[in-house]
Amino acid sequence: MKGIFQRGAFIAAAAGLALCATLAAAQERTVTLRLASAFDEKTDMIQAAKKLADLMKERTGGTVDIKIFAGGQMGGEKDNLEALRLGELDIGVFGTFPIVTLAPKYSFFDAPFVFRDKDHVYKSWNSKLGDGVREIFQKSGIHTIGMMGRGYRHLTSNTPINAVDDLKGVKIRMGQSKPFIDAFSQLGAVVVPIALPELFTSLKLGVVSASDGPFDQIYTFKLQEAQKNLAIIGHLYATSLWLMNDAAYRKLSPKQREAFDQAAKEALAYGDELSAKSEEALLGKLKEAGMQVTKPDYAPFMAKAKPAIDKLFAELWSVTTADEIANLR
Repeated sequence: MKGIFQRGAFIAAAAGLALCATLAAAQERTVTLRLASAFDEKTDMIQAAKKLADLMKERTGGTVDIKIFAGGQMGGEKDNLEALRLGELDIGVFGTFPIVTLAPKYSFFDAPFVFRDKDHVYKSWNSKLGDGVREIFQKSGIHTIGMMGRGYRHLTSNTPINAVDDLKGVKIRMGQSKPFIDAFSQLGAVVVPIALPELFTSLKLGVVSASDGPFDQIYTFKLQEAQKNLAIIGHLYATSLWLMNDAAYRKLSPKQREAFDQAAKEALAYGDELSAKSEEALLGKLKEAGMQVTKPDYAPFMAKAKPAIDKLFAELWSVTTADEIANLR
């Protein structure tokens, strides 16, 4: 009989807690947050953003509803960043465009041959260097939610790349990024700026004989049909920045903010996991398509690119040096 009463008391207490949670949620102000991104809804970034929305709905009893507008529904990255600053948008999922635009002295986060690997990128982001970026964002009315990974950049080519000297004289496609142009020129390559949509045709016609990019770019643009060699270099670990209008963040109640901070942390970690799995899957598809994979030692590439990178730090990124970043362990 005593056990029955104890179980009854336990059930009653649990029901009471559930009722309290429901009442607490009901007392919270209902908030709808608009999240926008120029990236497609199928990307790992937006899948992670959906995770954030689901977690917030669950943990706030539905008082915080995040509506997602992906694939450029609210404009490109420039439009989204401006809307975020003006309070016309609550949350933005970007690449590194906000750093390049608002904190150009820290745009080494979007440069090749600066970081050893993914862990080195995150160690730098979580150091005073990342603090510097976050302070600049804050002054623009932007709260930094966090960063997730998108994957490494590698090289495709007509002939195998087994060492840094194999790039000498190779015509390689680059975008308009000065750090990429300067670094690969330092490696001895002949850099040819070409728009991404024109890359496949340029490779086929022999205008260039190599390209740089992440696995998803290589696969999406079907470069495996134009080239048969893939060098796993990892000269840049690409990332995604999640930002929020600071006023929108502060309008959340203390409990909603606490739930948001934890949910964002979990969603970003989930995005990192998705990104790693995607890289593995895409590499498998590229191999199945017949691409021959080489894995050159990355250190000599960094060493040879160093004069160009050091010059960029002196001229553009004076907040730190390549050596200071290299010493972050």
